[in-house]
Amino acid sequence: MQKQEVHTHRTKWLKLTIGVGAFLLLLLLPFDLPPSQRRLIAVLALTLTFWITEALPLPVTSLLAMVLCSLLGILPAKQSFASLGNPIIFLFLGAFLLAEAVSIHELDRRWIEWLLSKDWIARTPFRILVGFSIAAWGLSAWISNTAATATLYPLAWQTFRELKSRLLRPESFGVALMLICAYASSIGGIVTPVGTPPNLIGIGFLSEAGIHIGFLQWILTVAPIGVVMIACLMLMARLKIRLSLVVAGDALSFVSQRLRTPLTKGELNTLIAFGITIGLWVLSGIAALLLEQRGFVSVLEGNAPFAKQALSFMKDMPEAIPPLLGSILLFVLPAENGKPTMTWQQAQRIDWGTILLFAGGLTLGEAIFQTGLAKRIGEFITKLPFASTELGLTIWGTMIAIGLTEFVSNTAAANILTPIIIATAKEAQVLPILPVIGTVIGCSFAFMLPISTPPNAIVYSLGLVTIREMVLWGVVLDILGLAVIITMLHALAPVNLLALR
Repeated sequence: MQKQEVHTHRTKWLKLTIGVGAFLLLLLLPFDLPPSQRRLIAVLALTLTFWITEALPLPVTSLLAMVLCSLLGILPAKQSFASLGNPIIFLFLGAFLLAEAVSIHELDRRWIEWLLSKDWIARTPFRILVGFSIAAWGLSAWISNTAATATLYPLAWQTFRELKSRLLRPESFGVALMLICAYASSIGGIVTPVGTPPNLIGIGFLSEAGIHIGFLQWILTVAPIGVVMIACLMLMARLKIRLSLVVAGDALSFVSQRLRTPLTKGELNTLIAFGITIGLWVLSGIAALLLEQRGFVSVLEGNAPFAKQALSFMKDMPEAIPPLLGSILLFVLPAENGKPTMTWQQAQRIDWGTILLFAGGLTLGEAIFQTGLAKRIGEFITKLPFASTELGLTIWGTMIAIGLTEFVSNTAAANILTPIIIATAKEAQVLPILPVIGTVIGCSFAFMLPISTPPNAIVYSLGLVTIREMVLWGVVLDILGLAVIITMLHALAPVNLLALR
């Protein structure tokens, strides 16, 4: 154990030395660049090295990047730390508080057990896989992918143990079941803006570039990609267990016990807060669509001007407002024993690190544009084959994202790539909407290795899935994912998103 600690200590110092060495080397070398760009390149090298190697916790590295941008005069201090007040940060905050309430009152587990208790699902092993796929996919659209997998995998493991003696090839079913818990969670995360941090990172950077994508617009654009990918995953699972089909019978009978109890006040209050949040998001999107219809607007102006004002108010509502209102309700509505649905002590458990990580990424993105480095990077990337077109840039961005996110956290990958894609799009004189969406979706498609995402690590830790199995499934899903993202974004993107173009 002592040798292991010494090795870990040495490895950490090696990572720190590499990052600091790269920083000093790039800072001192006489590049033919303006001083601000040279300093920023040094900061980027340090930040990317620490993000990739995790020499420091990712949020700490983000704070360091903000400090260095101010200390080295790359940005004024007010600009360096302004990202902490970005509206997207507060959207993160509200969404995390709602997700924490879901976890506290175990609404996530109730949803899973309700779905798995259906007679149709329990009849065959494949239908059980379908049930777990839908449960993970639907849950991770609203809470973190890691939380969705952590909630689901104990039920999946118990299901496997119940069925093991009835299957001809139990290992095949077990591998498929575990991988579905991880992969369906990653796929489901792309469906809504709040499903996983890269989505909000993409939306945030596009907003900084003057392009606003609403909650409903995101779902209408990206949900079809999620549906096709989950169908591909189910097909792969079906092929994996084709020789192990046996009637499952009552293998899922254990999940129905909790369903016999009524909703608690805490669960009901959380549903109310969640419903208000989603309702306001959807109403905002509908209002935007209605106000684009000139005939409808003319009728309102002549007959119901107040209704037009109300629609305009809903349309202009910032995306951060609904989750903040919903989460504030959690501290107001009383649950059991007169206690609030969520206490501040419970709220402190949310993922503050991701908020800091995103803020650091926003600061670096701002610095890249302010110093003119974005233009230089864009000029270089546009020289790549087809990268000067919208389709080509989408392919490059998505492909690089899928490759990078196998080794770097999806949040860090999105922070690294999104400003570069926007800069390249600006240089190529193409709109960055589809390239950015393709890139941030690609950042969530980390299927190949246990280290790629926490969901992968969770299911791998059970010992049922081998590295070989994970790599094989991951390669196929990565290739399918690239094809599905590119095809559906450019051929089937909804009209309301294309209007932004």
